[in-house]
Parts: sequence; C-alpha cells; structure tokens
Amino acid sequence: MSLYPYTPTNPNHHTMKITLFQIAELVIIGIIFVYLVYYVYTVLFDKKYQPKAWQDAVKRGKVSRQLQSIERNYPDKVRFFNFWFQVERLKKENIPGFFAELGVYKGDSALLLHLMDPAREFHLFDTFEGFTQSDLARETGKAATYTTKNFADTSIEKVRARLNSDKFVFHKGYFPDTAAGMENTQFALVNMDADLYNPTKAGLEYFYPRLAPGGIIIIHDYNPDWPGIMKAVDDFAATIPEPLIVMPDQDSSVMIFKSK
Repeated sequence: MSLYPYTPTNPNHHTMKITLFQIAELVIIGIIFVYLVYYVYTVLFDKKYQPKAWQDAVKRGKVSRQLQSIERNYPDKVRFFNFWFQVERLKKENIPGFFAELGVYKGDSALLLHLMDPAREFHLFDTFEGFTQSDLARETGKAATYTTKNFADTSIEKVRARLNSDKFVFHKGYFPDTAAGMENTQFALVNMDADLYNPTKAGLEYFYPRLAPGGIIIIHDYNPDWPGIMKAVDDFAATIPEPLIVMPDQDSSVMIFKSK
C-alpha cells in the first residue's frame, strides 16, 4: 500500500475548468430563457393590457369566443382595440351605413371587424390578385420595392371561403371602377389598407362624401416608410374640415371622423 496520495498518470485526464466566458454564456442563456417564459406567460395568461371595457364586455358575454381567440393572437393590440372601440361607438350612437374595406388581402381585418358587428353589411374592395404595375410606377419608400407579385398569393375564392357570411359583398377588380352603381350608398366605417398612393387617394375621394355623419375612415401605414400613403392622406386632409387623428399602433394608423 502506497503512503502517497494517488496521482493520475493518464495523459488524457483533465480537470474540468469553467472559464469566465462560459459563465457569461450561461448567464445570457438564463436571461433569454427567463424572458421567453415571461413572454409566453404574458401572451397566454396576463391580461393587464386589456381595456376594462373589453374585460367587462367579455364577462357579460358580449364578445364571441372567436373574437376573443383572434384578440389573443393579434400582434398589434392597439390597432385591435381601436377597431373594437370605434365599432362599439358606432353601435352605441346608432351610426347608419355599411362597413367597407379597401385592401382586403386574405381577409384578416375584415373578419375581426365583422365579428365586432356581425349585423352590418360589409363591402370588400380588392383586386384579389396583387398590385397593378401602373399603381406601382410612381411609388417611393417601402412600396418602391414591391412588384405585381406582392400580395398576389390570395384569391377571391379563398377569401370568400374563409369569411363565409352572407353579410360580405365582394367587389373584385380595380378600384374605384368596382364601386360603380354604389353612388348613393352610405358607409359607417371604412378600413383602408391599400399600401399605395393611387388607391389610397381614390378611396378617400370616394368614401368620404358617402361617410355617414359620425362615421369613420381608418387608414393603415401612415408613416415615413409609406410616403405615398402619407401624401395621399395629407393632400386630402387639406380639403376637409376634420383633423387627422394619428394612432400609436405599430404602423401609425390615422383616422378621419365625419362631423355630425
């Protein structure tokens, strides 16, 4: 028996050492994990961001389960609840008229607006085939990177099947040609998400005169990334008495309320 402590002789035996770099990596991974857990918890369980009016409406059974599900997964909560508050106001004040949307794409916004007021007739205007080259020609900013293939991955058949309600009236083709015959129609809410100058300008010129007193037009993407939209809105706003109201949603929607 040896009286000396055992000393390993295997040259491949190494004592594990944790470096400061490895410790920093573990700390960073831990922080990321905590934030991911917090994010998942917030999305699934924490409802502090929800307005009290919405929470009360849910408790009283005034909000469908389908709309509640959309709200949970909707990425822009400010935009969602602005839609909801405006629709609730229209119902409370008995503002007459149809809903309309210019720039439908796959029907996401149309679906949630319909669920907020299922009784309204809802007119949908879109090519359902993407942009036209003539509208793209004058664009700058983010829209200048678009081609006729952008937003073309849809069809009127797919959107019709998804929305699946007799309250929707589809107008396929180039706006405002597709609005022919609706000159005497009145609208309570118009949602515009057309991305380009020409359709935005045409939409404002067409819908504003037909907007019911107390009605509202909401235009998406009013920000410097979309100079065509900003120009169309600003030029039109200079011709009407009502002010523009810019919203703090992710893409800076802007609203026009028709004076009563």
